Amino acid sequence: MTLVLHKKSPLGIKDQIKRQIRIMVDTGELSAGQALFSARDMAKTLNVNRNTVLAAYRELVTEGILETVVGSGTFIKERKGQREMDSLKKIVDEAFEKAVYTGFSPEQITDFVLHRVTTYFPGTEGGRVLVVECNQEALEDISATLRRDLSVHTTNMLIQDLESDPQDATRQLSNIDLIVCGFNHMEELKKVVPSPPVEVVAVLLKPEIRIMNELMQLPSGAIVGFTCATQRSTETFYREAILSGGSTLIKIWAGLNQGPELQMLLEKCQVIFASHYVYDRIIHMTDASRRVIKVELTIDQGNINFIRERLTLARRLRRESDSHIVRTKNVRSGLSVLRNPNALSQSGSD
Repeated sequence: MTLVLHKKSPLGIKDQIKRQIRIMVDTGELSAGQALFSARDMAKTLNVNRNTVLAAYRELVTEGILETVVGSGTFIKERKGQREMDSLKKIVDEAFEKAVYTGFSPEQITDFVLHRVTTYFPGTEGGRVLVVECNQEALEDISATLRRDLSVHTTNMLIQDLESDPQDATRQLSNIDLIVCGFNHMEELKKVVPSPPVEVVAVLLKPEIRIMNELMQLPSGAIVGFTCATQRSTETFYREAILSGGSTLIKIWAGLNQGPELQMLLEKCQVIFASHYVYDRIIHMTDASRRVIKVELTIDQGNINFIRERLTLARRLRRESDSHIVRTKNVRSGLSVLRNPNALSQSGSD
């Protein structure tokens, strides 16, 4: 396996490593079960930082392309429905051969392709995303993840604020590439903005499977509490998520902002499920006889990848639309000069 890093590439070192390994898997150059160099050896071969290689490997593991076996190493993971890349390879090879035959040098072709990739697929860096959720903690959590993983600019809005001022919602969308909305609030957003000018993508905050197992193993008749930052976020998440299971349990829902209801939950519930947004505060409000279970909510990597895909497409379409508008203006300006040639001479004499 040979990886080649390009200094002129618009992609960072980590992304170049990831994409080359991914394409080698897709084309069959790397097969299921094949071992990769260790992160240390790969870093030495490429003359890059070991942590960069580790980060690339970890993300490919998350994407289901690699798997790590403790004590053995990192291997290509067997994948169902692997994409057929022969046709794409044929298209690209024919284009390269034609370019060389026409007289372009390898350096010219490389520079042009790298530039064209950045303009045709602008990526997500610098993209503008509106994040919609029902509590400030979730908004900040989702936004931080998108900024870290996609290098985007985010604007946060509570669904409650959008509902109270739909006109403000419309104004907020004027300079946005994509809307990312909490899964449980998609229907509410549609009521506020029935025809958004940009695509809306749902984001799902999911608990670990361990938490769901904890819930299902509780004895019948146990009094169980569920809490998050607000009453709305508590009910939309726990009642509609997988954690709504356990029909033989006695359940109490109370947001951190619900004084009397929260107090009742703290007094009556032997077990309390608290989102990681409020866990530390709930711990300080309960006595040692109560069991408080921390519910870590995370965004699945597949969800992040889907947001990346839709944002990339949205930015490319916007760029093409902007270019079309500029060309149209130039054409109209030219027609105006043809219809009134004196305007050009007058402009030149000023």
